[in-house]
Amino acid sequence: MTGIDPFAGLAQTLQSPGTAVPSEPTEAIPQILQRRPSQAKRNRDWERRNKVTGYRGIPPKLNEKVKAIARQFSVPTGEVARAFLEYGLKAYERGELSLTPSFLIGKMTLYPTKDE
Repeated sequence: MTGIDPFAGLAQTLQSPGTAVPSEPTEAIPQILQRRPSQAKRNRDWERRNKVTGYRGIPPKLNEKVKAIARQFSVPTGEVARAFLEYGLKAYERGELSLTPSFLIGKMTLYPTKDE
């Protein structure tokens, strides 16, 4: 039974005058690495139009509150998030913040309902 050779096209792309075609695919790796990466300019319009507006698991309303605080103090949003994170960790270590995980649909969560 004959099959399709997945490396058949490799011989054509690597073949140039004076270059031997490798018999094993692993022998082709140094030849492939010699090729320079593309210098083509990428079109980044999509990234400019669709900027990240939040983080996974953070409700949009909470994200907007953090952004509003950042605007109020003219600091980056990440610094506000870091300040809250550090404060929360210290409060947890002092015992002022208690976390009670509950089981929800195959995983543990601190937020068992959408309202919390």
